[in-house]
Amino acid sequence: MKKRLILKLTCTMVVAMLFIVSCDDDAVVLNNNEIPQATFFSTLDAAGLASAANATYVHFQTQGLYQRFGYILPDTFGDEMVPSGDPNFLPSYEYRISPELDQTALLWTQAYNGIARCNFLIRNEQLIRDRVANSDFTDADVTNRIGEARFVRGLFYFILVKRYGGVPLELEAETSITGVPRSTVDQVYDVIINDLTMASNMLFSKGATENGRATRGAAFGMLGKVYLQRKMYNEAQTALAQVSGYSLLSKENYRDNFNDGGEFNDESMFEVIFNGEAENNAQWNANGEGVAEVTFHAQEYSGWGNARPSQKMIDEFEDDDHRLADAILQPGDTFGAANDQIKDDGNVWFKFSQLYENNATVPEGATNARVLRYADVVLMQAEVENRLGNDPQAITFLNQLRTRSELPLYGSAEMDSRGYPVDTPDNVFRAIVHERMVELCAEQQRFDDLIRWDLDAQELATDDNGNPRGYNPDVHRLMPIPQVEIDTNEELNSSDQNPGY
Repeated sequence: MKKRLILKLTCTMVVAMLFIVSCDDDAVVLNNNEIPQATFFSTLDAAGLASAANATYVHFQTQGLYQRFGYILPDTFGDEMVPSGDPNFLPSYEYRISPELDQTALLWTQAYNGIARCNFLIRNEQLIRDRVANSDFTDADVTNRIGEARFVRGLFYFILVKRYGGVPLELEAETSITGVPRSTVDQVYDVIINDLTMASNMLFSKGATENGRATRGAAFGMLGKVYLQRKMYNEAQTALAQVSGYSLLSKENYRDNFNDGGEFNDESMFEVIFNGEAENNAQWNANGEGVAEVTFHAQEYSGWGNARPSQKMIDEFEDDDHRLADAILQPGDTFGAANDQIKDDGNVWFKFSQLYENNATVPEGATNARVLRYADVVLMQAEVENRLGNDPQAITFLNQLRTRSELPLYGSAEMDSRGYPVDTPDNVFRAIVHERMVELCAEQQRFDDLIRWDLDAQELATDDNGNPRGYNPDVHRLMPIPQVEIDTNEELNSSDQNPGY
Protein backbone atom coordinates (compact mmCIF):
# COMPACT_ATOMS: atom_id res chain seq x y z
CA MET A 1 0.00 0.00 0.00
CA LYS A 2 1.40 3.37 -0.98
CA LYS A 3 1.61 5.90 1.83
CA ARG A 4 0.89 9.20 0.16
CA LEU A 5 -1.10 12.36 0.12
CA ILE A 6 -4.59 11.42 -1.07
CA LEU A 7 -5.91 14.24 -3.19
CA LYS A 8 -9.62 14.22 -2.58
CA LEU A 9 -12.13 16.83 -1.47
CA THR A 10 -14.20 16.87 1.67
CA CYS A 11 -17.88 17.62 1.22
CA THR A 12 -17.36 20.94 2.96
CA MET A 13 -14.77 21.98 0.43
CA VAL A 14 -16.89 20.91 -2.52
CA VAL A 15 -19.81 23.14 -1.60
CA ALA A 16 -17.71 25.96 -0.28
CA MET A 17 -14.98 26.59 -2.82
CA LEU A 18 -15.49 25.24 -6.31
CA PHE A 19 -15.97 28.06 -8.79
CA ILE A 20 -15.56 26.96 -12.40
CA VAL A 21 -14.33 29.92 -14.44
CA SER A 22 -13.79 28.38 -17.85
CA CYS A 23 -16.37 29.31 -20.43
CA ASP A 24 -16.62 25.72 -21.64
CA ASP A 25 -20.30 24.76 -21.99
CA ASP A 26 -19.44 21.20 -20.92
CA ALA A 27 -17.87 22.26 -17.61
CA VAL A 28 -19.72 21.25 -14.47
CA VAL A 29 -20.62 24.32 -12.39
CA LEU A 30 -21.20 23.45 -8.76
CA ASN A 31 -23.48 25.31 -6.38
CA ASN A 32 -21.23 27.33 -4.12
CA ASN A 33 -24.06 28.91 -2.11
CA GLU A 34 -24.99 26.01 0.14
CA ILE A 35 -22.44 26.98 2.81
CA PRO A 36 -21.69 30.72 2.86
CA GLN A 37 -18.05 31.61 2.57
CA ALA A 38 -18.04 33.44 5.91
CA THR A 39 -19.45 30.38 7.65
CA PHE A 40 -16.84 28.14 6.08
CA PHE A 41 -13.93 30.28 7.26
CA SER A 42 -15.38 30.84 10.72
CA THR A 43 -15.14 27.10 11.37
CA LEU A 44 -11.97 26.36 9.40
CA ASP A 45 -9.53 23.96 11.05
CA ALA A 46 -6.26 22.33 9.97
CA ALA A 47 -8.08 19.49 8.20
CA GLY A 48 -10.22 21.94 6.24
CA LEU A 49 -7.19 24.00 5.30
CA ALA A 50 -5.43 20.85 4.09
CA SER A 51 -8.51 19.97 2.02
CA ALA A 52 -8.44 23.39 0.41
CA ALA A 53 -4.80 22.85 -0.55
CA ASN A 54 -5.50 19.28 -1.72
CA ALA A 55 -8.21 20.57 -4.03
CA THR A 56 -5.72 22.64 -6.01
CA TYR A 57 -3.87 19.51 -7.20
CA VAL A 58 -6.86 17.42 -8.31
CA HIS A 59 -7.14 18.63 -11.90
CA PHE A 60 -3.64 17.41 -12.67
CA GLN A 61 -5.23 13.93 -12.55
CA THR A 62 -7.74 14.64 -15.33
CA GLN A 63 -7.70 13.53 -18.99
CA GLY A 64 -6.72 17.00 -20.18
CA LEU A 65 -3.54 16.98 -18.12
CA TYR A 66 -1.42 14.19 -16.61
CA GLN A 67 -3.98 11.44 -16.91
CA ARG A 68 -3.90 11.28 -20.71
CA PHE A 69 -3.72 14.06 -23.26
CA GLY A 70 -1.41 16.17 -21.14
CA TYR A 71 1.39 13.71 -21.92
CA ILE A 72 0.16 12.50 -25.32
CA LEU A 73 0.12 15.96 -26.88
CA PRO A 74 3.65 17.23 -26.10
CA ASP A 75 5.20 13.80 -26.65
CA THR A 76 3.64 13.31 -30.09
CA PHE A 77 4.28 16.93 -31.12
CA GLY A 78 7.98 16.10 -30.85
CA ASP A 79 10.18 13.54 -32.59
CA GLU A 80 10.64 10.92 -29.88
CA MET A 81 7.75 8.68 -30.87
CA VAL A 82 5.44 7.55 -33.60
CA PRO A 83 1.74 6.71 -33.21
CA SER A 84 0.68 3.11 -33.63
CA GLY A 85 -2.94 2.16 -33.20
CA ASP A 86 -5.17 4.63 -31.38
CA PRO A 87 -6.39 7.42 -33.70
CA ASN A 88 -6.32 9.81 -30.72
CA PHE A 89 -2.54 10.02 -31.22
CA LEU A 90 -2.68 10.97 -34.90
CA PRO A 91 -3.95 14.59 -34.83
CA SER A 92 -1.06 15.82 -32.69
CA TYR A 93 1.58 13.74 -34.48
CA GLU A 94 0.36 14.98 -37.87
CA TYR A 95 -0.23 18.54 -36.60
CA ARG A 96 -3.94 18.36 -37.34
CA ILE A 97 -5.12 19.78 -34.03
CA SER A 98 -8.28 21.78 -34.66
CA PRO A 99 -10.24 24.24 -32.48
CA GLU A 100 -13.13 21.76 -32.33
CA LEU A 101 -11.06 18.75 -31.23
CA ASP A 102 -11.81 17.37 -27.75
CA GLN A 103 -8.11 17.25 -26.93
CA THR A 104 -7.87 20.99 -27.49
CA ALA A 105 -10.69 21.82 -25.08
CA LEU A 106 -9.90 19.23 -22.41
CA LEU A 107 -6.50 20.66 -21.56
CA TRP A 108 -7.86 24.21 -21.50
CA THR A 109 -10.92 23.40 -19.39
CA GLN A 110 -9.18 21.30 -16.77
CA ALA A 111 -6.34 23.77 -16.34
CA TYR A 112 -8.79 26.61 -15.73
CA ASN A 113 -10.85 24.50 -13.36
CA GLY A 114 -7.67 23.86 -11.38
CA ILE A 115 -6.79 27.56 -11.46
CA ALA A 116 -10.22 28.36 -9.98
CA ARG A 117 -9.43 26.20 -6.96
CA CYS A 118 -6.07 27.91 -6.50
CA ASN A 119 -7.71 31.33 -6.75
CA PHE A 120 -10.10 30.53 -3.94
CA LEU A 121 -7.29 29.77 -1.53
CA ILE A 122 -5.06 32.67 -2.63
CA ARG A 123 -7.87 35.22 -2.61
CA ASN A 124 -8.95 34.31 0.92
CA GLU A 125 -5.52 34.27 2.52
CA GLN A 126 -6.34 37.02 5.00
CA LEU A 127 -9.60 35.37 6.09
CA ILE A 128 -7.62 32.20 6.75
CA ARG A 129 -4.96 34.07 8.73
CA ASP A 130 -7.68 35.75 10.78
CA ARG A 131 -8.67 32.27 11.93
CA VAL A 132 -5.21 31.30 13.25
CA ALA A 133 -5.77 32.43 16.84
CA ASN A 134 -8.86 30.26 17.20
CA SER A 135 -7.81 27.21 15.26
CA ASP A 136 -5.32 24.34 15.33
CA PHE A 137 -3.10 25.62 12.51
CA THR A 138 -0.34 28.23 12.59
CA ASP A 139 0.67 31.19 10.47
CA ALA A 140 3.46 29.01 9.03
CA ASP A 141 0.85 26.43 7.99
CA VAL A 142 -1.16 29.12 6.20
CA THR A 143 1.94 30.42 4.44
CA ASN A 144 2.78 26.94 3.21
CA ARG A 145 -0.77 26.24 1.98
CA ILE A 146 -0.94 29.53 0.08
CA GLY A 147 2.48 28.68 -1.35
CA GLU A 148 1.09 25.38 -2.60
CA ALA A 149 -1.75 27.18 -4.37
CA ARG A 150 0.65 29.64 -5.98
CA PHE A 151 2.97 26.86 -7.15
CA VAL A 152 0.08 24.90 -8.65
CA ARG A 153 -1.46 27.97 -10.30
CA GLY A 154 1.93 28.91 -11.74
CA LEU A 155 2.31 25.41 -13.17
CA PHE A 156 -1.19 25.46 -14.70
CA TYR A 157 -0.48 28.78 -16.40
CA PHE A 158 2.93 27.54 -17.56
CA ILE A 159 1.23 24.59 -19.27
CA LEU A 160 -1.37 26.90 -20.82
CA VAL A 161 1.04 29.51 -22.14
CA LYS A 162 3.29 26.88 -23.72
CA ARG A 163 0.39 25.21 -25.49
CA TYR A 164 -1.81 28.22 -26.40
CA GLY A 165 0.32 31.37 -26.08
CA GLY A 166 -1.38 34.33 -24.40
CA VAL A 167 -4.48 33.20 -22.52
CA PRO A 168 -7.12 34.88 -20.35
CA LEU A 169 -5.77 35.58 -16.87
CA GLU A 170 -8.16 34.50 -14.13
CA LEU A 171 -6.68 35.65 -10.83
CA GLU A 172 -9.73 36.12 -8.63
CA ALA A 173 -12.17 33.68 -7.03
CA GLU A 174 -15.14 34.29 -9.32
CA THR A 175 -18.69 33.48 -8.27
CA SER A 176 -20.11 33.83 -11.78
CA ILE A 177 -19.00 33.06 -15.29
CA THR A 178 -17.84 36.21 -17.05
CA GLY A 179 -15.78 36.70 -20.15
CA VAL A 180 -12.10 37.56 -19.89
CA PRO A 181 -9.94 38.73 -22.83
CA ARG A 182 -6.65 37.14 -23.82
CA SER A 183 -3.58 38.50 -22.11
CA THR A 184 -0.23 38.67 -23.84
CA VAL A 185 2.40 35.98 -23.47
CA ASP A 186 4.53 38.42 -21.46
CA GLN A 187 1.65 39.15 -19.08
CA VAL A 188 1.00 35.45 -18.49
CA TYR A 189 4.67 34.78 -17.82
CA ASP A 190 4.75 37.70 -15.37
CA VAL A 191 2.00 35.97 -13.36
CA ILE A 192 3.80 32.61 -13.53
CA ILE A 193 7.09 34.10 -12.37
CA ASN A 194 5.38 36.01 -9.57
CA ASP A 195 3.50 32.92 -8.37
CA LEU A 196 6.57 30.67 -8.42
CA THR A 197 8.77 33.31 -6.81
CA MET A 198 6.27 33.73 -3.99
CA ALA A 199 5.90 29.96 -3.67
CA SER A 200 9.67 29.54 -3.35
CA ASN A 201 9.59 31.85 -0.33
CA MET A 202 6.47 30.32 1.25
CA LEU A 203 6.73 26.56 0.86
CA PHE A 204 8.22 24.06 3.26
CA SER A 205 11.32 22.17 2.14
CA LYS A 206 11.29 18.54 1.07
CA GLY A 207 11.02 16.33 4.15
CA ALA A 208 9.09 18.95 6.11
CA THR A 209 5.79 18.19 4.39
CA GLU A 210 3.88 15.20 3.02
CA ASN A 211 4.95 13.44 -0.15
CA GLY A 212 3.08 14.79 -3.15
CA ARG A 213 2.95 18.40 -2.05
CA ALA A 214 4.85 21.25 -3.67
CA THR A 215 8.06 22.17 -1.90
CA ARG A 216 10.54 25.04 -1.85
CA GLY A 217 12.97 23.08 -4.03
CA ALA A 218 10.28 22.26 -6.58
CA ALA A 219 9.31 25.93 -6.78
CA PHE A 220 12.90 27.05 -7.43
CA GLY A 221 13.33 24.26 -9.99
CA MET A 222 10.13 25.17 -11.83
CA LEU A 223 10.99 28.88 -11.66
CA GLY A 224 14.36 28.10 -13.24
CA LYS A 225 12.60 26.14 -15.98
CA VAL A 226 10.28 29.08 -16.68
CA TYR A 227 13.18 31.53 -16.85
CA LEU A 228 15.10 29.18 -19.15
CA GLN A 229 12.12 28.83 -21.50
CA ARG A 230 12.05 32.64 -21.63
CA LYS A 231 15.82 32.69 -22.29
CA MET A 232 16.36 34.73 -19.13
CA TYR A 233 19.62 32.98 -18.34
CA ASN A 234 20.90 35.04 -15.42
CA GLU A 235 17.58 34.70 -13.63
CA ALA A 236 17.47 30.98 -14.39
CA GLN A 237 20.99 30.56 -13.02
CA THR A 238 20.01 32.25 -9.76
CA ALA A 239 16.82 30.24 -9.31
CA LEU A 240 18.39 26.86 -10.12
CA ALA A 241 21.27 27.53 -7.74
CA GLN A 242 18.73 27.62 -4.89
CA VAL A 243 17.69 23.99 -5.46
CA SER A 244 19.09 21.83 -2.67
CA GLY A 245 18.34 18.59 -0.88
CA TYR A 246 18.15 16.44 -4.03
CA SER A 247 20.60 14.06 -5.67
CA LEU A 248 20.89 11.84 -8.73
CA LEU A 249 20.04 8.20 -8.16
CA SER A 250 22.72 5.62 -8.84
CA LYS A 251 22.83 3.68 -12.08
CA GLU A 252 21.48 0.64 -10.22
CA ASN A 253 18.48 2.59 -8.92
CA TYR A 254 17.87 4.66 -12.05
CA ARG A 255 14.57 2.89 -12.83
CA ASP A 256 13.15 4.19 -9.57
CA ASN A 257 12.60 7.45 -11.46
CA PHE A 258 9.89 5.74 -13.51
CA ASN A 259 8.37 2.86 -11.53
CA ASP A 260 5.87 2.56 -8.68
CA GLY A 261 8.30 1.53 -5.99
CA GLY A 262 10.68 4.44 -6.48
CA GLU A 263 8.21 7.29 -6.11
CA PHE A 264 9.31 10.32 -4.05
CA ASN A 265 12.97 9.32 -4.22
CA ASP A 266 15.97 11.62 -3.74
CA GLU A 267 15.88 12.69 -7.41
CA SER A 268 12.16 13.39 -7.47
CA MET A 269 11.12 17.03 -7.06
CA PHE A 270 7.41 17.10 -7.97
CA GLU A 271 5.04 14.27 -8.83
CA VAL A 272 1.35 14.04 -9.71
CA ILE A 273 -0.08 11.26 -7.58
CA PHE A 274 -1.95 8.26 -8.94
CA ASN A 275 -2.99 5.17 -6.95
CA GLY A 276 -4.85 3.18 -9.60
CA GLU A 277 -8.33 3.81 -8.19
CA ALA A 278 -11.20 5.87 -9.51
CA GLU A 279 -14.52 6.78 -7.94
CA ASN A 280 -17.51 5.01 -9.50
CA ASN A 281 -15.31 3.59 -12.30
CA ALA A 282 -15.12 7.09 -13.77
CA GLN A 283 -11.48 6.89 -14.79
CA TRP A 284 -12.14 7.39 -18.51
CA ASN A 285 -14.07 10.62 -18.08
CA ALA A 286 -12.51 12.13 -14.98
CA ASN A 287 -13.28 15.83 -14.67
CA GLY A 288 -11.67 16.59 -11.34
CA GLU A 289 -14.91 16.60 -9.37
CA GLY A 290 -14.36 13.23 -7.68
CA VAL A 291 -11.46 10.90 -7.05
CA ALA A 292 -9.64 10.05 -10.29
CA GLU A 293 -6.26 8.71 -9.28
CA VAL A 294 -5.70 6.75 -12.48
CA THR A 295 -3.23 7.22 -15.33
CA PHE A 296 -3.39 5.44 -18.70
CA HIS A 297 0.24 6.13 -19.58
CA ALA A 298 1.48 2.56 -19.15
CA GLN A 299 -1.45 0.98 -20.97
CA GLU A 300 -1.35 3.34 -23.92
CA TYR A 301 2.42 3.57 -24.34
CA SER A 302 3.54 0.10 -23.22
CA GLY A 303 0.50 -2.18 -23.22
CA TRP A 304 -1.38 -1.19 -26.32
CA GLY A 305 1.65 0.42 -27.95
CA ASN A 306 -0.36 3.40 -29.17
CA ALA A 307 2.80 5.52 -29.11
CA ARG A 308 6.08 3.79 -29.87
CA PRO A 309 9.64 5.12 -29.69
CA SER A 310 10.85 6.56 -32.97
CA GLN A 311 13.93 5.06 -34.57
CA LYS A 312 15.46 8.51 -34.32
CA MET A 313 15.02 8.31 -30.56
CA ILE A 314 16.61 4.88 -30.32
CA ASP A 315 19.54 5.88 -32.52
CA GLU A 316 20.34 8.83 -30.25
CA PHE A 317 21.51 6.51 -27.47
CA GLU A 318 25.14 5.44 -27.33
CA ASP A 319 25.67 1.69 -27.55
CA ASP A 320 26.75 1.33 -23.90
CA ASP A 321 24.17 3.70 -22.41
CA HIS A 322 22.02 1.77 -19.93
CA ARG A 323 19.34 4.44 -20.23
CA LEU A 324 18.21 2.88 -23.51
CA ALA A 325 17.34 -0.45 -21.88
CA ASP A 326 15.77 1.39 -18.93
CA ALA A 327 13.55 3.51 -21.20
CA ILE A 328 12.69 1.36 -24.23
CA LEU A 329 11.98 -2.34 -24.78
CA GLN A 330 13.12 -3.71 -28.12
CA PRO A 331 12.33 -7.10 -29.70
CA GLY A 332 14.08 -9.83 -27.73
CA ASP A 333 14.38 -7.78 -24.51
CA THR A 334 13.01 -9.33 -21.34
CA PHE A 335 10.88 -7.68 -18.68
CA GLY A 336 9.00 -8.38 -15.46
CA ALA A 337 9.51 -10.89 -12.70
CA ALA A 338 9.06 -13.79 -15.13
CA ASN A 339 11.56 -12.41 -17.68
CA ASP A 340 8.96 -12.39 -20.43
CA GLN A 341 10.27 -11.47 -23.86
CA ILE A 342 9.18 -8.67 -26.15
CA LYS A 343 7.81 -10.09 -29.38
CA ASP A 344 9.25 -9.18 -32.76
CA ASP A 345 6.54 -6.63 -33.53
CA GLY A 346 8.19 -3.34 -32.71
CA ASN A 347 9.61 -1.31 -29.85
CA VAL A 348 7.60 -0.17 -26.84
CA TRP A 349 8.18 2.30 -24.04
CA PHE A 350 9.48 0.86 -20.78
CA LYS A 351 9.39 4.16 -18.90
CA PHE A 352 6.41 4.66 -16.57
CA SER A 353 5.11 1.17 -17.27
CA GLN A 354 4.27 -1.63 -14.87
CA LEU A 355 6.62 -3.92 -16.79
CA TYR A 356 9.60 -3.37 -14.50
CA GLU A 357 8.03 -5.72 -11.97
CA ASN A 358 5.03 -7.23 -13.81
CA ASN A 359 4.41 -9.22 -16.97
CA ALA A 360 1.53 -7.06 -18.20
CA THR A 361 0.10 -3.56 -17.96
CA VAL A 362 -3.36 -2.57 -16.73
CA PRO A 363 -5.48 0.43 -17.72
CA GLU A 364 -5.86 1.64 -14.12
CA GLY A 365 -2.26 2.76 -13.79
CA ALA A 366 -0.84 3.76 -10.41
CA THR A 367 2.56 5.15 -11.44
CA ASN A 368 3.00 8.79 -10.46
CA ALA A 369 3.75 11.31 -13.17
CA ARG A 370 7.20 12.75 -12.54
CA VAL A 371 6.74 16.39 -13.45
CA LEU A 372 10.18 17.56 -12.32
CA ARG A 373 13.26 15.63 -11.27
CA TYR A 374 16.75 16.69 -10.32
CA ALA A 375 18.37 15.37 -13.52
CA ASP A 376 16.36 17.98 -15.42
CA VAL A 377 17.64 20.69 -13.08
CA VAL A 378 21.26 19.61 -13.64
CA LEU A 379 20.75 19.68 -17.40
CA MET A 380 19.10 23.09 -17.21
CA GLN A 381 22.10 24.35 -15.24
CA ALA A 382 24.39 23.05 -17.97
CA GLU A 383 22.36 24.86 -20.61
CA VAL A 384 22.31 28.10 -18.64
CA GLU A 385 26.09 28.06 -18.13
CA ASN A 386 26.63 27.37 -21.84
CA ARG A 387 24.40 30.29 -22.79
CA LEU A 388 26.26 32.55 -20.34
CA GLY A 389 29.63 31.57 -21.76
CA ASN A 390 30.72 29.37 -18.86
CA ASP A 391 31.44 26.17 -20.78
CA PRO A 392 33.76 24.51 -18.22
CA GLN A 393 30.94 24.73 -15.64
CA ALA A 394 28.42 23.49 -18.22
CA ILE A 395 30.61 20.43 -18.88
CA THR A 396 30.86 19.79 -15.13
CA PHE A 397 27.08 19.67 -14.88
CA LEU A 398 26.81 17.36 -17.90
CA ASN A 399 29.38 15.02 -16.42
CA GLN A 400 27.30 14.61 -13.27
CA LEU A 401 24.86 12.61 -15.38
CA ARG A 402 27.64 10.77 -17.21
CA THR A 403 29.22 9.78 -13.89
CA ARG A 404 25.87 8.55 -12.57
CA SER A 405 25.45 6.38 -15.66
CA GLU A 406 29.08 5.19 -15.63
CA LEU A 407 29.67 6.55 -19.14
CA PRO A 408 32.72 8.28 -20.63
CA LEU A 409 32.95 11.91 -19.59
CA TYR A 410 32.69 14.90 -21.87
CA GLY A 411 36.15 16.27 -22.52
CA SER A 412 37.70 12.80 -22.70
CA ALA A 413 39.28 11.34 -25.83
CA GLU A 414 36.65 8.63 -25.89
CA MET A 415 33.76 11.09 -26.04
CA ASP A 416 35.63 13.07 -28.68
CA SER A 417 35.87 9.90 -30.74
CA ARG A 418 32.13 9.31 -30.33
CA GLY A 419 31.44 12.59 -32.04
CA TYR A 420 30.87 14.71 -28.94
CA PRO A 421 33.88 16.99 -28.47
CA VAL A 422 33.27 19.94 -26.18
CA ASP A 423 35.98 22.27 -27.50
CA THR A 424 33.61 25.05 -28.62
CA PRO A 425 30.38 26.56 -27.26
CA ASP A 426 28.45 25.04 -30.17
CA ASN A 427 29.84 21.59 -29.40
CA VAL A 428 28.96 21.94 -25.73
CA PHE A 429 25.45 22.86 -26.82
CA ARG A 430 25.31 19.75 -29.03
CA ALA A 431 26.21 17.66 -25.99
CA ILE A 432 23.41 19.30 -24.00
CA VAL A 433 20.90 18.56 -26.77
CA HIS A 434 22.06 14.94 -26.81
CA GLU A 435 21.90 14.47 -23.04
CA ARG A 436 18.46 16.04 -22.69
CA MET A 437 17.07 13.82 -25.44
CA VAL A 438 18.29 10.53 -23.96
CA GLU A 439 17.84 11.43 -20.28
CA LEU A 440 14.36 12.96 -20.52
CA CYS A 441 12.78 11.01 -23.39
CA ALA A 442 9.01 10.49 -23.08
CA GLU A 443 8.88 12.97 -20.19
CA GLN A 444 7.11 15.77 -22.10
CA GLN A 445 10.27 17.87 -22.44
CA ARG A 446 11.53 17.47 -26.00
CA PHE A 447 8.98 19.61 -27.89
CA ASP A 448 9.47 22.57 -25.55
CA ASP A 449 13.24 22.10 -25.78
CA LEU A 450 13.16 22.22 -29.57
CA ILE A 451 11.11 25.40 -29.54
CA ARG A 452 13.43 27.05 -27.01
CA TRP A 453 16.44 26.12 -29.15
CA ASP A 454 14.71 27.16 -32.43
CA LEU A 455 15.39 23.67 -33.74
CA ASP A 456 11.77 22.62 -34.15
CA ALA A 457 11.51 23.38 -37.88
CA GLN A 458 14.68 21.39 -38.53
CA GLU A 459 13.97 18.37 -36.31
CA LEU A 460 10.23 18.01 -36.91
CA ALA A 461 10.20 18.34 -40.68
CA THR A 462 10.17 14.61 -41.48
CA ASP A 463 9.38 11.26 -39.85
CA ASP A 464 11.63 8.21 -39.49
CA ASN A 465 11.15 7.37 -43.15
CA GLY A 466 11.92 10.85 -44.42
CA ASN A 467 8.28 11.67 -45.16
CA PRO A 468 7.13 15.25 -44.50
CA ARG A 469 5.16 15.68 -41.29
CA GLY A 470 3.71 19.03 -42.30
CA TYR A 471 5.18 20.96 -39.37
CA ASN A 472 5.00 24.75 -39.68
CA PRO A 473 6.68 26.63 -36.81
CA ASP A 474 4.58 29.70 -37.52
CA VAL A 475 1.48 27.63 -36.73
CA HIS A 476 2.24 24.48 -34.83
CA ARG A 477 4.27 25.83 -31.93
CA LEU A 478 0.85 26.58 -30.46
CA MET A 479 -2.45 24.76 -30.30
CA PRO A 480 -5.65 26.55 -31.30
CA ILE A 481 -7.81 28.26 -28.73
CA PRO A 482 -10.80 25.91 -28.19
CA GLN A 483 -13.71 26.94 -30.37
CA VAL A 484 -16.14 26.55 -27.48
CA GLU A 485 -14.16 29.21 -25.58
CA ILE A 486 -14.35 31.64 -28.50
CA ASP A 487 -18.07 30.93 -28.92
CA THR A 488 -19.00 31.43 -25.25
CA ASN A 489 -16.50 34.01 -23.97
CA GLU A 490 -17.93 37.40 -24.92
CA GLU A 491 -14.45 38.91 -24.69
CA LEU A 492 -13.12 36.67 -27.47
CA ASN A 493 -13.89 36.39 -31.17
CA SER A 494 -12.43 34.73 -34.24
CA SER A 495 -9.68 37.36 -34.46
CA ASP A 496 -8.31 36.06 -31.15
CA GLN A 497 -7.62 32.62 -32.63
CA ASN A 498 -3.98 31.60 -33.00
CA PRO A 499 -2.54 32.03 -36.53
CA GLY A 500 -3.13 29.17 -38.94
CA TYR A 501 -6.30 27.89 -37.31
